[in-house]
Amino acid sequence: MRLARETAADSLSDARQLIGALRPSRLDQGLGAALRRLGEDQARRTGIPVEVTAGDPDLPMDEQIALLRVAQGALSNVARHAHATHAWVVLRVEGDRVALMVTDNGRGFDVERAVAAPESPSFGFHAMRERVQQLDGTLSVESQPDEGTTITAELPLTLSGAHA
Repeated sequence: MRLARETAADSLSDARQLIGALRPSRLDQGLGAALRRLGEDQARRTGIPVEVTAGDPDLPMDEQIALLRVAQGALSNVARHAHATHAWVVLRVEGDRVALMVTDNGRGFDVERAVAAPESPSFGFHAMRERVQQLDGTLSVESQPDEGTTITAELPLTLSGAHA
């Protein structure tokens, strides 16, 4: 058992180093700047305006990557499925957590039905949820038909010096 634990710990360390080496170049100027560039790129490609409100909390790289990937996945869903005319991305520190919210004014959907259906194209939601849960966070999806969608990822702050 001790050998298995040591091997697992070594593997986790190796995986974290690999992830660090694969970090998106978008994050070179911080998560807030990366989200603003993502919104600008999305608006240019899709014609859907994306309003980004984001500070630059002092987060570990793995958390920045996870939140950027969630934003990318959520905005991809907006472009492909929402039929939205506007989207909003908000990143803020709330107490001992950092929250990323991606909201659109699109057609919305029945969350329970979409996520539960075996033929559901909700792989993206599952991938986002797994990514956030690996960091002890939560992902929620709120939507109603004809009322838009909000995807919220929350992670615990792991650095005491974090700021918005």
